[in-house]
Amino acid sequence: SSAAAVGEAPPEARKRRPARARARPGVGGRAMSMHTPEQWAHTATLNMTQAQQQQFRAMAQCDQSRRAHNDTVNTNLGMYDTLHRSMSQKVKNSYRMIEKLQKRAQSLEASIASSKNSMAMLEKALRAKDAPLQLCTWRLEQREKRPLREQVRDHVEVALEEEKATLMETQRRLCDAMKKTKGMLDALEESLHDVRQDIEHKMQALSVDEMCLRSTERSMHAVVEKTPPPSSHRSTPRSPGGSRTARHQVALAETSRNEVNRQQEAERLNRAALAREEAAKALREESARLASRCDQAACDSQEKSEKRMQERVQENQTMRRRLEFELRETQDKIEHTKSTMAHTRHHIKALEEPMDLTATCSSWRKQRAMKEHINDPVSTALQEHRMTVLAAHQDLVSHHQNEKSNLKDLNERRERLKEDLRDKTASLHIDLNCLTHEAIQLNGKNWAGLSKQKLTRAMKVDRGFVPGSVPVSAR
Repeated sequence: SSAAAVGEAPPEARKRRPARARARPGVGGRAMSMHTPEQWAHTATLNMTQAQQQQFRAMAQCDQSRRAHNDTVNTNLGMYDTLHRSMSQKVKNSYRMIEKLQKRAQSLEASIASSKNSMAMLEKALRAKDAPLQLCTWRLEQREKRPLREQVRDHVEVALEEEKATLMETQRRLCDAMKKTKGMLDALEESLHDVRQDIEHKMQALSVDEMCLRSTERSMHAVVEKTPPPSSHRSTPRSPGGSRTARHQVALAETSRNEVNRQQEAERLNRAALAREEAAKALREESARLASRCDQAACDSQEKSEKRMQERVQENQTMRRRLEFELRETQDKIEHTKSTMAHTRHHIKALEEPMDLTATCSSWRKQRAMKEHINDPVSTALQEHRMTVLAAHQDLVSHHQNEKSNLKDLNERRERLKEDLRDKTASLHIDLNCLTHEAIQLNGKNWAGLSKQKLTRAMKVDRGFVPGSVPVSAR
């Protein structure tokens, strides 16, 4: 059938033709030629027709090959382009995420530095409470040294106890704030470590992707140089089979989800770090407010204590003035009583010998010790003797005894006034000593240092005041 299609004679015809030719008679009984002119022309025409048909098939195959070449080149270049765009996008995404994470890392570092400054501020505020607390404790200890009669629970003691409780409460709250800040620093350090680790991983992946991208570009340029794309027209790239396209779409969707998850994970890490930064900022602001409140509370409590001590000093001074006045009055009455007793003795000595004897005995009995200076049976016997001997002397002796008793009582009251005045003076000096000292730090130690300004005011209160400076703490 193929031979008939191209104009060739069937095999049976080719076999019959020579037989007929042999049957033709020629010159001298032999055939001069094997083919007729028609056969000769037909054979040449047939050869040319077959050649033309083969040429047509060859050209068609060449066209198909050229199209296949173009399709291959275009498909290859298209895949190169797709791969290049995918890698370029991946690199851009990596750069964007790395830049964002690096900014977050820098922000975390700044937040950590700020939190460390906040921790240092809290530690400084906590140390600042040591000296006032030690001074308050020292003042309480000093006031415990007051004389027994002066150890009363006055407003000063209550204020000092309240100041001590306030300072201890501020220290507790500052310690709690330091613990929270320490925990926040650990959380920030953890976030910074996670961010840096993620940056490191992404930098390593980025270097690999960039290396692949450069290799892809070099390979693409090499392919273009070896097999340049057709300039006349571009053929549509052949698409793979249906099953392969479906698998490719599934793989593409899965890899796209992986890339989205990667970006979402970086965003989650960034947001988590941002949330911790915001929490750290809020904690720093709260710590600053707490430190300010604690400082104000400490200052207020100390001012209250010193105000109460000043009031107590004024109250003590008023009482000391009253005691001094009563002491002067008592001394005047003692002198007056002594003068009266002298007149009474003068009148008694002017009496007769029994009275002289009685007066002599009474005078000797005055020389007894103060403890033994009592009205004993001997005094009663002498009194009865005087009443018996001379009734007239009874009134004088009675007055004289009353004068002696009054003088004794006056002396006792004077001594009690003096003791009370000494005790109140000692208590005053203790309060003044507490007032004139303030909390200072010297060579890393807390001291109750003397304030010259306060000392000047204290000397105006009592010129006999001598201040003392003692260490509060050896820490």
